[in-house]
Amino acid sequence: MSVLEWHAGLDVGVGFMDDDHAVAAGQINALAEAALPQRLDLLRHFIDHCREHFAREEAMMAKTGFFALGCHQGEHERVLAELASVLTKLEAGNPQDSYFTKALPEWLMVHRNTMDAVTAQFAMQAGYQAA
Repeated sequence: MSVLEWHAGLDVGVGFMDDDHAVAAGQINALAEAALPQRLDLLRHFIDHCREHFAREEAMMAKTGFFALGCHQGEHERVLAELASVLTKLEAGNPQDSYFTKALPEWLMVHRNTMDAVTAQFAMQAGYQAA
């Protein structure tokens, strides 16, 4: 069951962000299909991916002087805390099906369409070049 259909039309124009979003969408699809205990390992990998992606985004925002760095960073922190809570529930045996089939894919799309789209546009206008 694919809960996200990712395609190039969803790219925001910053290479690492686009690559990371495509990976995240694939991971979310796998999480939506998986059952316990496989879902536990998949979620741990997804959390690691998110931490790495968020760190790259935050470094880019700092480098370009992004005006809403604190707000965007706060959203990253909120999502990591939410994912940690979901992991705890999974470890207790609650499969969290609706989180993976509805809430998480919806969050990725809203985040991409709002915060990430603005961040990428700002970075490109500021002359950001991936190192």
